[in-house]
Amino acid sequence: MQKIISIIFGGTKGIGKVISKTLSKRGDSVITASRKSSKIKSHLSIDLGSEKSKIQSSISKYFRNKNFKVNNIVFCQRYRGNDPKLDLEVSLNSNSEIIELLKNKMPKGSSIVFISSIAIKTVLDDQPLSYHLTRAGIEQMTKYYAVELGKKGIRCNCVLPTKIIKPENYKFYSKKNNPITTMMKKITPLNRMGNSQDVANLIEFLTSKKSSFITGCSIPIDGGTHLQSHESIAKKFLNM
Repeated sequence: MQKIISIIFGGTKGIGKVISKTLSKRGDSVITASRKSSKIKSHLSIDLGSEKSKIQSSISKYFRNKNFKVNNIVFCQRYRGNDPKLDLEVSLNSNSEIIELLKNKMPKGSSIVFISSIAIKTVLDDQPLSYHLTRAGIEQMTKYYAVELGKKGIRCNCVLPTKIIKPENYKFYSKKNNPITTMMKKITPLNRMGNSQDVANLIEFLTSKKSSFITGCSIPIDGGTHLQSHESIAKKFLNM
C-alpha cells in the first residue's frame, strides 16, 4: 500500500509543527516546508516571499526524480512583518502558485487545507489591514479551488482559528491569573482556550477519507465564541 504524502507549508513551528507531528503519527510521510533550512529529513526549503520563478525553481528542484504523488497540502505559513505587499505574496499568492505547480501530482481523493483566521468574520485590533485582507482572500481561494479542482476529485477546505495556545506561548497563557486567558475562557462557550492540537485534529479529519464529501467549507475553531452577539459577550463582563 502506497504511503500517504502530506506537505505542510510552515510545518516547522507553531501550529504547523503540531500538524506535522499529528499527521506523522497517523502514518503519513510528511514533508515540511519553510523559509529556513531544517534538520528534518524530508524538508523543502522555500522562500514564499520570493518571486514566482524562485518558488517554481524550489518546487521543481525538490520533486526532480521523485515519482510519488502528493495526497495532502496544508498551508499554515504566517508572514510576520510590516510590508503589506510581502504579506500578500507569502500568505496568499504563493498558495496559488504552489497549487498550480503540484495539482497534477495530486491523485483523486487528495485534500488541500488552508489555515486562515476567525478575522474573516471580525476585526482584530492587534492585526493590520493586510492580515485581514489576506485571510479573507484565503477563504475565497478555498472556494475557488474547491470548484476548480473538484472535477479532479481534489477537496479544498479552510480552517479559522481564534487566538489559541501554541507550544511557543504555552507558558505565557498558562501563567496563573493571566488576564488574556481569563478573558478568553469567559467569552468562550466551551470555557477554555483552544490549542494547536485542536487545529491539528481538524486538519487530520479534513485530510482523511472520513471527509471525502466535504469541500469548500470554512470551519471556525473558537469554541463557539462567534455564535454569540456582542451584547451577550458584554454582559459576561457586567455580571448581568
